[in-house]
Amino acid sequence: MKTSSNLPVLLLSLLLLSATDSEAGLFKKSKKPTHPLSPPQSASDVGIRQGASAPQLASFNKRPFWKKTTYELPYSDYKFPRSEKSSNGFFQSGKPSEDMLQFIAVVRQRAETLAKFNLTYKFGGNHPSEGGMDCSATMKYLLADLGFSDMPRTSYHQYDWLKKNRTLNHSKTIPASMGGRRGIKPGDLIFWGGTYKSGHKVSHVMVYLGQGDSGSHYMFGARGKKKKGLKGAGVDVFKLNAGYQKSLVGYGSLPGVK
Repeated sequence: MKTSSNLPVLLLSLLLLSATDSEAGLFKKSKKPTHPLSPPQSASDVGIRQGASAPQLASFNKRPFWKKTTYELPYSDYKFPRSEKSSNGFFQSGKPSEDMLQFIAVVRQRAETLAKFNLTYKFGGNHPSEGGMDCSATMKYLLADLGFSDMPRTSYHQYDWLKKNRTLNHSKTIPASMGGRRGIKPGDLIFWGGTYKSGHKVSHVMVYLGQGDSGSHYMFGARGKKKKGLKGAGVDVFKLNAGYQKSLVGYGSLPGVK
């Protein structure tokens, strides 16, 4: 009756009292294991309530993965003090002027910088932003803002420019050493002909940089599509071999440079 109906409950209580702790644990309600939630795939997965703020995404620095190339040359504010009359006076008195030494240093540093742009020879190319330049454009880009704004664009007109100012030496030979009344001087333009069918006596121009410690001559400019300079570019610093050169027309100082 009442006693018999309560008997199963009484027996279960006695069994739990006599069980060991480990055995009793089997009767406890197990908790659900906690696992890290996977990142939500969409707003609906998160269950965003109306008016609730959306989860914030990680912020990244919005820096471009490329950097725009600049083609600025050093000494952009430098101007060579050109004289009214030109003269081949470099080393004539045994020592160049301070202005001349500074001018040579400026041209050399600009040439080194321009060589690092890794430009190719490009016929008709006027500016480094085009990926390449031709020989006469390279000379104009290098020198025009240093006080030579009247410098012509083409190699044959640059040749006429020196010829008109009586600074040109016609020669088929590059001297073994620089200097002297008729010697080649740093900053001189060098002209060749026959490099392509230009219809003119002159078709190529570069600028002479001087001699290294080993006595080797160096020049700078855009030499050709298949020619690579000391830095591996088409517009670069190149070695200049002394002696007779069949295609050489001559060399000379920039007008107004002493």
